[in-house]
Amino acid sequence: MSCDRPLSSPVRSGTPAPEPPGAGRLTLFFAVNYFAQGMLGIVFEPLSYLLKDDLGLSAGQSAVFVAWITFPFLIKPLFGLLTDMFAWKGLRRMPHIALASALPTAALLGLAAASRHRYWWLLAGMAAVNAGVVLADVICDGVMVERGKATESTGFYQAVQIGTLYSTLVLTGIGGGWLTAHVPMRWIFAMAAAFPAMILVSSLFVVDLPSAQPARNATQALAMLVKEKRFWTLSLVILLWNFNPFLGTAQFYYQTGHLGLGPKFIGLLSTAGGVAGVLGAACYGRLEGRLWSVGAIARSAVWFGAPLSLLYLFYQGPVSAILLTVLFGLTGVFFRLSFMDLAARSCPGFAEATAFAAFMSVFNISAYVSNTVGGKLYDVLSAGAGSYPAAAVLMLIGSACTALCWPLVRSLSPSS
Repeated sequence: MSCDRPLSSPVRSGTPAPEPPGAGRLTLFFAVNYFAQGMLGIVFEPLSYLLKDDLGLSAGQSAVFVAWITFPFLIKPLFGLLTDMFAWKGLRRMPHIALASALPTAALLGLAAASRHRYWWLLAGMAAVNAGVVLADVICDGVMVERGKATESTGFYQAVQIGTLYSTLVLTGIGGGWLTAHVPMRWIFAMAAAFPAMILVSSLFVVDLPSAQPARNATQALAMLVKEKRFWTLSLVILLWNFNPFLGTAQFYYQTGHLGLGPKFIGLLSTAGGVAGVLGAACYGRLEGRLWSVGAIARSAVWFGAPLSLLYLFYQGPVSAILLTVLFGLTGVFFRLSFMDLAARSCPGFAEATAFAAFMSVFNISAYVSNTVGGKLYDVLSAGAGSYPAAAVLMLIGSACTALCWPLVRSLSPSS
C-alpha cells in the first residue's frame, strides 16, 4: 500500500504545498466540531467525584464504569462504516452529523431530568453521549483524511483538531473543578447538553463530496488494508506506546487519596495539561515537514518517550504534579500526532473514516485496557504495599511498554 510520505523519507524541502481552496472553512469545521466535543468533557471531573463519593465506588469499580461508558470508542470502525458505506442522496459525511448532534443532547437532558443518580442510568446515558461524540469524530476524520491526503495537509489538520481539543481543557479543567464544588450534577448535565448543537452547526462550513457506489468501494479498500503488514505493525506500535496503567482512574485515586489534592487543584492540572497540549499541537503543525519528518518524530516518541516517562516516579506532590502535567501534556501530544499522521497517510481512499477509526480504536483499546488494569492493580497493590509503591509499579509498566515499541518502529519500512 502506498503512503504519501514513507516513514524513513527525508523532510520535504522548500515551502509547504499551497493552501487548497476552502481550506479556511475546512479548518473552521474541525475547530468548531472538536471544540464542541472537548467541552462535553466538562462533566467528567464532577462525574468522577459522583462515582467516588456519592456512589461509593472504589478505583477498580470506577475503572469498570469508565470502561463501559467508553466502549463506543472501541468500536469506532463500525461508526466509520456508517459514514463510508451509507450515503444519503450521494453524500457520505454531513447527513450523519444530525445524529451525532442529537444523541448526546438527548442523553444529557435525560440525565439532567433524573431525580437521583443511579449507576445503570448514568452508565447508559454517558455511553450514549460518547456514541454521539464517536460518530462526530469519525465524520471529521473521514473528511480530514479525504481532503488532507490530497494536499499533504493531514498533519496540519490533525494539529488543528487536537490543538482545539486540548484548548477546551483550559475551560473544562478549572471549570469542572469549580462546578464540582458549587453546582449540582443535574445542572452540569443540563449545561453540557448545549454543546452538541455546535456539532450540527459545524456542518455548515463543509461542502460534502458526492460518492457513487460507496459500499462496494469501501469494502474493496478495507480488504486491501487488512492484508498490509504495515497496518498491523503500526497498530501494534500504537497499542504499546499508548499503554500506561498509571494514567486515568489509578492516577485520580492516587491524587485524591495519597497526595490529598482537591477538585480545584485537579481541575488546575487539567487546565495546565490543556495549555501544554495546545503548545504540543502547535509545535507539530509548525515543525513537521519543515524541520523533522513524521517518521523521525515517531522514532523520537520511543527514543525519548521511554526514559522520559520514568519522571512519573517523581510525581509526589503538588509542584511535581504541575511540572509533570505540563511536560507530558506538551510532549505527549507532539509525539502522539506523529502516530496519528502516519495512520492518516496509511488510509485508503473510499474508506477513509473506517480505516482511520481502526487506527484510533487501537489508541482507545490501549487506554481502555490500561485504565481498567491500572485501577484493579492499584486497588490490590495499594492495599498491601501502599499508594506510592502501587503507583510506581504502574508507572514502570508504562515505561516498559513504550520501550518495546523500538524494534517495531524500526521495522516500519517505506511504502512504494
